[in-house]
Amino acid sequence: MSPEAASQLMAVQEAHGTCESTRGPWRTNPQHLALFVAILTLLIWSTLAVSVVSLSMVPPLLVTGIALAGGGVIGLPWVRWRTLDWRAVVIGTLSMFGYHALYFLSLQWADPVAASLLHYLWPLFIILLTPVMLREHRLSILHVLAAVCGFLGAVACIASGPAFSNSTWAGFGLAAISGLIWAYYTVWSRKRCSVPTSTVALYCLLAGVLALLLHAGLQVGSGRAGPASMVGIGDLSAQQWATLAFLALGPLGGTFYMWDFAIKRGRPNQIAILAYAVPIVSTLFVGLFLGRGVDSAALLGALLVSIAVAIGNRADRNTRTSPSQPLQ
Repeated sequence: MSPEAASQLMAVQEAHGTCESTRGPWRTNPQHLALFVAILTLLIWSTLAVSVVSLSMVPPLLVTGIALAGGGVIGLPWVRWRTLDWRAVVIGTLSMFGYHALYFLSLQWADPVAASLLHYLWPLFIILLTPVMLREHRLSILHVLAAVCGFLGAVACIASGPAFSNSTWAGFGLAAISGLIWAYYTVWSRKRCSVPTSTVALYCLLAGVLALLLHAGLQVGSGRAGPASMVGIGDLSAQQWATLAFLALGPLGGTFYMWDFAIKRGRPNQIAILAYAVPIVSTLFVGLFLGRGVDSAALLGALLVSIAVAIGNRADRNTRTSPSQPLQ
């Protein structure tokens, strides 16, 4: 996402004090704009796996640190320093850092495929946390059914037999906790509508710095000496720097502004179900990038996610027309 696009998104939100208000052609239903931004965010997140292919030799914490810090720098010119909510900065930074750090650790301690599957419980966690943290949102059996169907779509796409037997329960736990942290951060962002989207710049920047410090500490612990070998920045090629710049503008930077904007104006349950399309589209991108074509498992996953979206939309219509009904 370019700085100009980030500026436009922040200007829309910061001009208003609530999550629902907006201007222009989206005034009658700002959720349409939120849904569009959410879909665009999820599409950009789907390119993460393709980008990581060219960075396979770079330590993941170094990648995360550079990308998050770069994504934070993008939004710094729009941070409203005089009215900054430092409590929100602390919670947002710890959530952003904890999510990435625990997820990458889970990939090392457990089978990566199995860890990724457990990590993708976060859309389901969003659906379950939304009625707990946001009292105006109702939860129905259809919401849960849609989330389970979406998760099965992710399983069909990613897992052709994950090696659970060769992994540690600690790795599984970290993967699930990372998903829970992201779900909490997402619903918390919706709850704190008064916090401008521009504040996400500090979340990313500070989380990126923490990731770089953790990476440097691990390098020192491994016995490597010297700034260049400790950090590894000097070993990056021009192509790798270009990929890191893309990550900062998109999957690991700019999209966090877009996600904050979308979740504060849209319906969290609907966006969470759509998030299950990320592993499907990501698999398609990787297959096309590597010349493997379209895998049948990805098609099955896409079908299940489509069914999940349809069920979720039906659930949203039911809860909007019958807001006083309890859990069905």
